[in-house]
Amino acid sequence: MKLFLNAVKRELYRIVGDKTYWFATLILPLFTLLVLSTIFNNGLIRELPIGVVDNDNGQLSRSIIQDLETVPELSVKKVYNNVHEAQNDVLKKDIYGYLLIPYNFEKDILGNRATQIPFYYHYALLSVGGEVLSGFYSYLSNLATMPLQNLAKNLDMDKEKINVITMPVTADFHPLNNPSLDYEIYLSYTYFYVIFQIIILLTIAYSIGREFKENSIGEWLGVCQNNRFVALYGKLLPYFIIYSVIACFANYVLFYVVEIPLASNFLSILFASLLFVAASISVSVFIFSIHPKLAFIIGFISMFGSMSATMVGITFPVTSMPPIIDMLSNLFPARHFTLVSQNLCYENLGIIHLWKHYLILILFLILPIISMFKLFSNKLLISNQK
Repeated sequence: MKLFLNAVKRELYRIVGDKTYWFATLILPLFTLLVLSTIFNNGLIRELPIGVVDNDNGQLSRSIIQDLETVPELSVKKVYNNVHEAQNDVLKKDIYGYLLIPYNFEKDILGNRATQIPFYYHYALLSVGGEVLSGFYSYLSNLATMPLQNLAKNLDMDKEKINVITMPVTADFHPLNNPSLDYEIYLSYTYFYVIFQIIILLTIAYSIGREFKENSIGEWLGVCQNNRFVALYGKLLPYFIIYSVIACFANYVLFYVVEIPLASNFLSILFASLLFVAASISVSVFIFSIHPKLAFIIGFISMFGSMSATMVGITFPVTSMPPIIDMLSNLFPARHFTLVSQNLCYENLGIIHLWKHYLILILFLILPIISMFKLFSNKLLISNQK
């Protein structure tokens, strides 16, 4: 126990004495939590800037422009004289779409002649494009029935009959688990832990790599009387404690301050978070042990962490990706943590549905033991860092 405490104390001194550790273990994770707990504060994307190309300049077209302002997703930023100006602003992302009111639009409507109102939107940004499409579609769906509504009113039909005629089939949507379609509920929690994992991976790799760079391996092992197991886990324990405290604080903020729904109890999600922190630390140790160059490992870890954002399956389901990608996703702790946390947040079906993911997260904890001997016997690394 004394040797283990020696390794822990040594690492704590190194953390306190280096501002880089302060930034990586405290400032950056808390800043990430602050950003992700406030960035989706409005819940949904609202008032996206759009334009209107009004080639008709009639009373009806002016009414359409005013009515577009009532659509929650849209905000008319500018009325253009021609399509070319609107297209340029879309390319510059000054607006995210535009509506084209054609020539003689009002005359065609009043004359009961078929006409079209095309709209164009920027879909390179998936979320923004989807919201603009939804806003245009909902407004134009109602506008398309306007001639029929006017005809029904002239025939003195009551409002209920008019609704049946103009819209005989209506959709009744019931979004499960997130009825308000709040972005914060299904993005903030998962993406905090994706970024949190990247921070953990890089910090652990840096802390071990610094030992090789400064050629202080002998000193590190010396305080533990060359006990590799004690040296490694004594070094990792302070980071596990620090990041576990941050994970506890993040869970409290996201579930009790931001009020993300939680179907299970707080201790269940807390246990999963701590297991994820331990798994991320273990993966970083393993990755560092496979190559002698710290710069290469930092780059690889950055790529590994970034790929986790795709592998969690929030923006696109992993099961719809090629089978090889679905299989590779099991190598990412964030994938298993996401499946566990989503179940605990939304459904709480019980451990019988999640035991495989818990087991895999636990198996990740074996990685430092596997990589321990190669890590400390890697003379090539030591010689390359001198």
